[in-house]
Amino acid sequence: MSSKILGHISENYHLAFGSVVLALIFIISLNQSYLLFHTIVELLSIIVAFAVFIVTWNSRRILDNNYLFLVGISYFFIGTLDLLHTITFNGMQVIKGDGFYANQFWVATRFLESVTLLLGFWFLSWRKKLNADLIFLLYFAITAVIILSILYWKVFPVCFVAGQGQTDFKIYSEYAIIFLLTVSIGMLIKRRKHFSDSVYKFLFLSITFTIISEFCFTLYISNYSLSNEMGHYAKLISFYLIYRANVQTGFMQPTDIIFKNLKDSEEQYRTLTENIPEVIMRFDSKLNCIYSNGSAKRFFPVTHTRTGRIRYTDLGLPPSVEQLLSDALENTDRTGELHEVDFNLKANGEEYFFSMEVVPEYSNETGLKTYLMICFDITTLKHAEKELRELNATKDKFFSIIAHDLKNPFTSLLGFSQLLSKNASKLSSDRIQQLAERMNESARQTYNLLENLLSWARIQTGNLSPVKQVIDVPDLLTEAIRVCSPGAMSKGIEINAEYAGNERIIADRQMINAVLRNIIINAIKFSYPGGEIILNADYKDNMYQFSVADAGVGIEEEHAGKVLTMDNSISRTGTANETGTGLGLILCKEFIEINGGRIWFESSAGQGTTFYFTLPVANE
Repeated sequence: MSSKILGHISENYHLAFGSVVLALIFIISLNQSYLLFHTIVELLSIIVAFAVFIVTWNSRRILDNNYLFLVGISYFFIGTLDLLHTITFNGMQVIKGDGFYANQFWVATRFLESVTLLLGFWFLSWRKKLNADLIFLLYFAITAVIILSILYWKVFPVCFVAGQGQTDFKIYSEYAIIFLLTVSIGMLIKRRKHFSDSVYKFLFLSITFTIISEFCFTLYISNYSLSNEMGHYAKLISFYLIYRANVQTGFMQPTDIIFKNLKDSEEQYRTLTENIPEVIMRFDSKLNCIYSNGSAKRFFPVTHTRTGRIRYTDLGLPPSVEQLLSDALENTDRTGELHEVDFNLKANGEEYFFSMEVVPEYSNETGLKTYLMICFDITTLKHAEKELRELNATKDKFFSIIAHDLKNPFTSLLGFSQLLSKNASKLSSDRIQQLAERMNESARQTYNLLENLLSWARIQTGNLSPVKQVIDVPDLLTEAIRVCSPGAMSKGIEINAEYAGNERIIADRQMINAVLRNIIINAIKFSYPGGEIILNADYKDNMYQFSVADAGVGIEEEHAGKVLTMDNSISRTGTANETGTGLGLILCKEFIEINGGRIWFESSAGQGTTFYFTLPVANE
């Protein structure tokens, strides 16, 4: 409790000191002479004015508040004119004359002060910094004109007449000054955001006491009257508050004034760093993590605390990533150059890809070496790269089919038609029928290939959408068997179907017919003569599962991964040398997936193959 009291006293000692000074001045004015009181008050004000200028001038390269900048420089000249006001005061006998120069210097100085306090707000919103030398020369010229107009040219209006008191010019000038100061208070309230809370408070009170001072100086008749004395009290308090705003606060608390914009900028960049998607971490020379932004916490299990440091080996990274980070940091330390490396990391159940840059940092002032690690999330880029590779592979396969598979049927057609055209009269009717059948087979193969290519192309471009409807499973299987039976009978193959109940699915009927037709034809193609193909349909895991099983040649293990992919698709001849396009099963995969199902197969070389696919069950 006592420490808090002492701290409070320590923070407010200046207020107590100012109060003691005011009390002493008041006592002196009562017991000695008004001239002494006036001189002490003015000298204190002048000292404060020069102090404001000294701090402002020496901090002009870093002071970025144009209002305080302008006011600070002007107070050198305001203090100079106040000094002339003091030494020309009646009774000082420093500058002799038959006029009351002190009153004239007072009015001129207060006009200069009030105009500066108001004009400063106009420069406050300027982004460009004011030219200190130009401002100094401008105020020097104005001050010189004021001095010459009062002491040399003697053209400045008379402000006080002995035996009569203040002139009308002096009184109206005080009211004009009060008006300017009142407008300044309004502007200060409007531009409050440009000042810290403490500076705003001191400036507001300073201008307020200046207004009180000016009001007192409109009332006195004698230069030694009570209102004149009270006006000087108010002026002293006003200058003391300017001292607090421009000197003590500006010098002792630079982060609140001189570096206010710098502090705001730092906060903006800190907020930006904490919220950008890139992972940013900083390591010291001992490879301890001393900073990590918000994104780092999403991917790294352990990050540093605000006050602590953590070794890079304790970040909780997988060994492979930890080794990459270690190598990158050590490489950067050894070469002093930027180091780049890509890596992948699993976090939150997903795999992410990063491009990591380690940048060396060195402080000339402290001699400390640090390393800035920036990880760019390139997961989307990697996925796009994978899709691009797949599209390129698809394009290559597409052109391969056009160049090879489409060429072969046409070659056969051209050959058979040429043979017929040249030897029609010499060929027997059986031979002509044989050639016609082969031409028909080539035409049918070409048609199927083109149909498959067009269907696949429409799916890839998004122009083929399923028209879903409720389909009876028994009808679907019966139709598929009917369509494929002629091909099966030619090889003596029997097709049987097994299904439970009168189940129904929801899908595009034409697409699913094409799927069953392609899979059954594929089974016939690779089945031995006299074999059997079994179709099965059953409800499993909230989906309806179909299967087509044969006991044919099967699929070799090395070819299993190529069956359902466009970039690696294969086309093999059947047990009766049947040919294919290599597109049928790929279309099946596309059709099943576009209808909300999935397709897969099980196969062993020489033992046959079973294809499975699922489709959504129709709700009752």
